[in-house]
Amino acid sequence: MEDLEITCPVCGEVSVALAEDLETLEVGDVLECEACGAFLEVVSLDPLELEVSEGGLEGFFVDCPRCGYTLEVSEEEAGQEVECPECGFRFVPDWSEVEEVEEDEE
Repeated sequence: MEDLEITCPVCGEVSVALAEDLETLEVGDVLECEACGAFLEVVSLDPLELEVSEGGLEGFFVDCPRCGYTLEVSEEEAGQEVECPECGFRFVPDWSEVEEVEEDEE
């Protein structure tokens, strides 16, 4: 088995999974994206398919309006200004979409 490039479905960053790590991987295992910290569950091994694991997410992901970097924002930060770790730009994320989803679930 060879090393494999994996694209995070949340932030789009590409990382490399080493062949020796892929050999021990099983369906149901959870990987963490090194770039954005998203938890990704293995749903298929051949081909390798990942989906965002809801249990691991504590907030939601938002793109920086200046540089496009994807960062995770926790529920505790709702309505507060956050700083992009990539470019330092400060902004208040839009929570309107998240609130709509929560209302639909009730």
